[in-house]
Amino acid sequence: MTLLTRTIVVPSVELTKRKYEAFKELEEIYGKLVEELVDYGFSHRIKSFTGLKKHKYHELRGRYPQLPSHYIHTACQDASTRITSFLELKKAGLAKSEKPVVKKISVWLDDHLWKPLGHTAIKVFTHRGWINIELQPHKQYWEYVNNGWKLRTQPKLKIDHRRYRLLVHFIFEKSVDVTGTGNARQVVSVDINENNVTVKVQDKVFILQTDIKKLTVGYESYREVIQSIKGNRYVKRAIHGRERRRKRDIRCKVASIIVNTAKQLSATIVVENLPKQAPKNMISDVKDEKLRHRIYQAGFRGVLRAIEEKCAERGVPLVKVDPRNTSSTCPFCNSKLMRGIAPRQLKCPKCRVEMGRDVIAVLNIERRALKGPVPLGPMPGEPALEVAVLPMKGWARRKSLDVTMNEYK
Repeated sequence: MTLLTRTIVVPSVELTKRKYEAFKELEEIYGKLVEELVDYGFSHRIKSFTGLKKHKYHELRGRYPQLPSHYIHTACQDASTRITSFLELKKAGLAKSEKPVVKKISVWLDDHLWKPLGHTAIKVFTHRGWINIELQPHKQYWEYVNNGWKLRTQPKLKIDHRRYRLLVHFIFEKSVDVTGTGNARQVVSVDINENNVTVKVQDKVFILQTDIKKLTVGYESYREVIQSIKGNRYVKRAIHGRERRRKRDIRCKVASIIVNTAKQLSATIVVENLPKQAPKNMISDVKDEKLRHRIYQAGFRGVLRAIEEKCAERGVPLVKVDPRNTSSTCPFCNSKLMRGIAPRQLKCPKCRVEMGRDVIAVLNIERRALKGPVPLGPMPGEPALEVAVLPMKGWARRKSLDVTMNEYK
């Protein structure tokens, strides 16, 4: 059994002046608690929740008698998480400061500090007593509520000061059994590239264009212009977040359509077992700085993680195979391929088959998963595979690859 967790942000209705001031005061007090606990824990080398609570609980309880005591518990948990995360980054050489800095505050709640009022409202215990909050549930929230996901007892609150409302971060969890093997002779092979994701379903190959290259190059140029005008801070807050959200949306849509197709066919999804340092290995011999940046920003493992999560969520089996030479070996005779007459076109010197690099990759991935001696594609002289190159507008709003291909035709 695999335990999946998802965080869903649900906004509240606009708060009254009294409620807004109460939560603003609560946020300020909670922020001071977290800052003090982080500084104390880091300077005294205490990173555990129990250690922070042991050394600071009674002092803070005496200093803030009006505050419910469980906020000190959750502040200790919050500070412990921040210290542990900073130490891991520092160990990996990725820390940007000498000590952890508290920049953003989300108020952590436990089961003593909040109660659900059905599915459309909650009440929160503050220093001013219990306050009822009306929520504005959206479609995604109802999907998790109605599909067997269990709500955890520790949500987080964040204040939207511009719109005078709360953002409630609910955490849902669900246990999923992914031990099934599916149909051993029915697989959906997937090859992840910089600008497309290639999928082989039975005798059809779909090349789903993702336009990641266009996004990366465009935002890089935009970033250089804006940075020269408004400075680094504006760029980090506005542009980086926008680019990240668009790429995450593309990854989720790719994963969803692939997993839906495999589930309809009761098939197993086969992907390459990409190493953690996949981008670093790819750019080891690349001298062009722009190309190095594009490869790093392509998010190969991000697409892979999105497919893995969707498989676990929907009970679709997934198999990983060795990624070495999948796009440079002939899938029929195992010969080393040569460059063809067109870019990304490869030709076998032995059996004379000529195919696109992405099509060859999915054939080899499928072959390694099934481990069978029978070729998994057309032999030379046989009818070619049906290959469809689908732009973003051709597949992003669809639920199935077969439906996509028929509608796009």
